[in-house]
Amino acid sequence: MVEMDLLRRALARAGGARGQSTVEYALVLIAFLTMALTMGAIWQAGRDGTLLRLAVGAASHGVGDGGLLGAVRDIALF
Repeated sequence: MVEMDLLRRALARAGGARGQSTVEYALVLIAFLTMALTMGAIWQAGRDGTLLRLAVGAASHGVGDGGLLGAVRDIALF
């Protein structure tokens, strides 16, 4: 009687561990696929010039047209 109770407890614990490992595997797989897709999107943006346009637009040096007004904007945004 006691042996059956111990066997039932052991089987119940093993079933929970298998379910947990399946959930962990799914979470890691989703995280890996998300990182791979993000890296692909960044690669594509770098290849077609989008990253360069964004970097130039965000840089304070790209604001001014030159001259005194451009220099003042550059200094103010620094």
